[in-house]
Amino acid sequence: MIRIPSRPAPQPRSAQQRRADRRPYWGRTVGRPHARRRSKSKPFTWKLSSACLLVLTLLALFYTAYFAKAVLVPIVLAAMLSIVLRPPVAAMAKWGVPNAVSATLLFVSLAAIIALASATLSGPAGEWVRHAPQTLDTIQEKLSGLTRPLAQLQEAQKEVEELAAVPGESKPVVVQVKQPSLATQMLSSTGGFFASAAIALTTLFFLLAAGDRFLEKAVEIVPTWRGKRDIVTMVKNIEHRISVYLGAITIINVALGLVIGLGMWAIGMPNPALWGVLAALLNYIPYAGLIAGTCIVSAVAVTSFESLGHAALAPLVYLGANGLEANVLTPLILGRSIDLNPVVILLALFVIGWVWGIVGVFLAVPLLLVTKIVCESYETTRPVAVFLSQ
Repeated sequence: MIRIPSRPAPQPRSAQQRRADRRPYWGRTVGRPHARRRSKSKPFTWKLSSACLLVLTLLALFYTAYFAKAVLVPIVLAAMLSIVLRPPVAAMAKWGVPNAVSATLLFVSLAAIIALASATLSGPAGEWVRHAPQTLDTIQEKLSGLTRPLAQLQEAQKEVEELAAVPGESKPVVVQVKQPSLATQMLSSTGGFFASAAIALTTLFFLLAAGDRFLEKAVEIVPTWRGKRDIVTMVKNIEHRISVYLGAITIINVALGLVIGLGMWAIGMPNPALWGVLAALLNYIPYAGLIAGTCIVSAVAVTSFESLGHAALAPLVYLGANGLEANVLTPLILGRSIDLNPVVILLALFVIGWVWGIVGVFLAVPLLLVTKIVCESYETTRPVAVFLSQ
């Protein structure tokens, strides 16, 4: 348990200092201790050199994050998960359970839940992946009436190109680079995935087992009492707001997955549990998760039902449940605790997703929230926090 260091006791003042305090100051009478003149703080202004230095620092951080993503992604993921799992570890520590034991219990519990979910959903998910080519062909056949004008336009374009071709002119040689097969790509990416997962899990275990040790070291390094207080306040604020956000959004996503799963079961959609879990996972990604989930559910519904009217019920259920969650449930639970600009969130999804892949998309909002809290803690970077706010 980290406590803010107590303010040091005031030192006794000498007789000369006491006499100086009784001197007249700004029209005050002799014998009354005067108050210091309060000077108005000057507004913070950006200098050109400071702006250029900030731009260079951001570029350096961007390139470092891009080229070191194999190491940084699992470490950042472990840090975010440790913030979420720290409250139960701290609660068990109050009961006398060591941090290493509580971290082990959490790992075993999470592994059992993940194994049970994987065993339940691996069959339907694998079958859907195996039949993906046939699914695309079926979608193309059922939507042929809608795409017939586009096909006619393409045929007319080909006829115009043939009429415009010069007789006897040799056709250009098409050079095509042969891409590696899908199996080769999966085998090459599997090793990196397991290595990243091992780094993330190992780092997460040691972070949970360490408790507040790193925060204690940071407090010891800072020389001033005000600096110690600011560090403890900032770290506790980050832990509280991130754990509240991720915990609340997890509860919301579980409820959303249950509602969508029941809705898909009601309309006769095959494997409704799979689409409920998919909706819960995709809802961690703002905006883009809704679009991706709607497209996937629509494609499966077109292949599963005979009529397009029946198939349209699946995306309507999906969009209706997400609309209810976004406009009623999330504002009711989270309120304005996030207070992030939607445009900044969208840009962060694009940039961090491009740099760190799918894991970066899931980490975009927590990283933005941490950045905003850190920038709010210092006067120099407070304009950045204002820019990130809603």
